[in-house]
Amino acid sequence: MVNLFSVQIENDEFHKKIGGGLPKGTFGLIIGESGSGKSVVCQRMTYGLLKNDVSVSYVSSQLTTVDFIKQMASLGYGVEKFIISGKLKFFPVYPLISEVKKRERYIEKLISGRHIFESNVIVIDSLSALVKFDINPDSAIDLVSFIKRVVATGKAVVATLVPGEIDESSFLELESAATFVAECSLRKFGADIKNTMTIKKYNLAQMQYQKQIAFRVEPKIGLVVEIAAVA
Repeated sequence: MVNLFSVQIENDEFHKKIGGGLPKGTFGLIIGESGSGKSVVCQRMTYGLLKNDVSVSYVSSQLTTVDFIKQMASLGYGVEKFIISGKLKFFPVYPLISEVKKRERYIEKLISGRHIFESNVIVIDSLSALVKFDINPDSAIDLVSFIKRVVATGKAVVATLVPGEIDESSFLELESAATFVAECSLRKFGADIKNTMTIKKYNLAQMQYQKQIAFRVEPKIGLVVEIAAVA
């Protein structure tokens, strides 16, 4: 579809579960605790976008460039050629800050980083870790206004949030402004514990989607959607 950024790859049917891909104009939030699968979902989306010739900017608050390349390779999502070609722009936050220095004024730095927002899709993992020292309800409104201007040009922005990492008012401001909200969690299925993504809001959906998606992560294979229904 013209109004959709496809994330389809041969390995899985994740694209079908989320309605084919990311609609243009999406401001998406993926919410969840550490280890719930937020980053893997972002990395799977990123690889699918790149395979469909969609340019991506990936901002990481945890990984260096080398770590990111290794992480993607461990999932079977090789991205070296996309980085070399410029189709994927990776922006690591970790090497730019001291371990003992707070991450201050990162909302201002993010908004002023125009080159980050030149790509078709911008992924920020994690937004809450990036801005937690300087976000408040007023700055959250400024950030939302900026993101809304970005996606109004036909781009998409997807960010991850950890509950409790930013104040509740700022969290609600971001969540209410988002057009796509999904929550990742760990759930027990029999003797196994699986990752589950629950889609709570999807205002711009172009196709039918599944509200709850159970998945696991396999080395060299990546995100694998579970066939069994989520109870």
